[in-house]
Parts: sequence; C-alpha cells; structure tokens
Amino acid sequence: MRGNELLQNIAEVDNDLILESENAFYWEKKTIHVKRWIAVAACLCLCFCFTVPALAAAGNEPAYEVLYSISPSIAQKLKPVNVSCEDNCIVMTVVAAEVDGDKAAILVSMHDNTGERLDETTDLFDSYSIHTPYDQSGGCSLVSYDDDTNTATFMLTVEQMDHMLIPGDKITFSVSKLLSKKEHSCFKLTQINTKDVHSITELVTDPDVRGGIESVGCDDLLPMKPDEANAIGLTDGAALTGYGIVEGKLHIQLRYNDILNTDNHGDIYLKTQDDKVIVCENNFAFWDESHVNSYEEYVFSISAEELADYEIWGEFWTCNNGPIKGNWQVTFPMVSKE
Repeated sequence: MRGNELLQNIAEVDNDLILESENAFYWEKKTIHVKRWIAVAACLCLCFCFTVPALAAAGNEPAYEVLYSISPSIAQKLKPVNVSCEDNCIVMTVVAAEVDGDKAAILVSMHDNTGERLDETTDLFDSYSIHTPYDQSGGCSLVSYDDDTNTATFMLTVEQMDHMLIPGDKITFSVSKLLSKKEHSCFKLTQINTKDVHSITELVTDPDVRGGIESVGCDDLLPMKPDEANAIGLTDGAALTGYGIVEGKLHIQLRYNDILNTDNHGDIYLKTQDDKVIVCENNFAFWDESHVNSYEEYVFSISAEELADYEIWGEFWTCNNGPIKGNWQVTFPMVSKE
C-alpha cells in the first residue's frame, strides 16, 4: 500500500471509531496520550491489511470476524445493511426487528425456492450466530411454517448484558445449517423383557464421555459394553444396544446414529400401571470409536425384582437426511417498539 493510500484510509476512520478502539484494546488506566497512539496503531495495522470499505464489505467475512473480536461496536457500525440473502436456493429475509429496553425481538424467514426441503420440523441445528455491538445472550426458535409458500419463520430473542440496544444499532445474524424432515415417535419398548433382566459385568473401562454426568463424576460412570452383535433397531437412527442391572440399578443403553449430522436423540422413562411416569436418575453419553455415533445410557434406581411392575417407554427425535448447508447472513438496524 502506497503512503498516500494509507493516509487516505486513516482519514476514513472517524474519531468516534478511534475512541472505541481505545476501549477495546485497553482495560487498564493509561494516559490519554498513550492510549490514543496505541488506538491509532491498531487502526494502522488494520489499514495495512484491509481498506475500511473492504472491512465493511459483506463478502469479507474473515476481516469482519477479526474486527468484531477486537471491537464489536466498530465492526457492527461498518457492517453494511443487508436484510435478505440467498444461498443453496434458500432465501433468508428479516421480516421484522424491534428493540424494547434491553431486549430485542427479530423475525427471520427462510424460503426454499425448490419447495421440497423445508417443513414444520425445520430448525437451525445450533449453527446460528448473533452479533451485536455489545455483549448479549440470545436464542432462536421456529414459530411457523407456511406449506403454501415453503417458508419457515424463526423468532430471535436477544438480551443485552451491560448495554441497551438503541434504535439504529445493527445486528448481524448468520446461519450455516438447516435441519428438516425430522420424525418424532413415542412407544413402549416391548423389546425389553422386564421379567427377565440380568446383571451386567462387561463394562467400558475408559469411555470417551460426550455429555451428561450431571449427578455423577466421570470416575463413577459404569457404562455397559455395547452389544452391537445383538443390537435391536427401535426407529430409524436409534437402536437398543444393551440393558441390565449394574450395581443394583437398571441401565438401558441406546445408540444414536451420526448425531453431528442428524441430531438424533431421545429419552427413556418408566410407567407404572396407573400411568405414572418415572424419569431416569441419571443419564450419560459416550462416543463410539469413530466419533460418529453416540451411546446414551439411562440409569434408574430400580432393582430387577421391582422392574416387573413397570413398562419401559421411549420417545425419539430422529432425522436421517443430513443438514442443508449454506452461508446465510443478514445485517439490519433495530427500530424502537411503538
């Protein structure tokens, strides 16, 4: 970059952005003189690599992410407004966005131009991100699906931690995966003979724990060795790989297939003769050797003798189509609630 181009780029960074850079780079008290020169140096570094328009360009995502990690407020000011985008024949559009105190509500629609892939089970597969000028927490959920227009609409909720959003503040919302065509099922597990449950002695000594263990530590887990040779398919994406008594408690183990691409999961519970539901005392999950499938074990404080008085039920959410991948991103200003 030539000298005159560098000076021009420095000139494009207004004084407000420099002051915000000072706060982003330094949290310790320093003199105004030192802080300002360091802030200018930071802007110089950015200018050596990118021009300010380049940093703001919608297609320059790496530059945007770098700047956002340094100063979210500056990154969001430079981010151009783009309320609609299309990738993989799916159009994402901001339908409405308003701020009310420290909370914001945003409606975003996803329209499938092919008319075949989305449905009322569509979710964002935890692949979304919300960028605001300040620290925040947020969530997203499906609110409606219109079969006539092949459009799923999601509600984003954003709550600011330390700074309130004001009208004009910009939010950037990104999505990389959509999951749809999911199936839900709930039924009695007749594959388990509650009157003939044996003690289990073959255990996994060093499980690759994936999750759970809220009420027990890793050292206290007693997972059964999966009996893949006799695995019983329960639904497409879930199989029974073992059950029995381990140290006086009932263990029921299921395998969920390809969870990183399908989000296959479920729950096991007991029912009494008067339909009272008994949830598991604890459950934990561990990976298979390939880190593709997940075993989940449900533990009940029920002995083999007591189990004859119960029914075992399962509820499952499965999807075996895999995610719809894309790169959707919108940036939009907030308006106040009337």
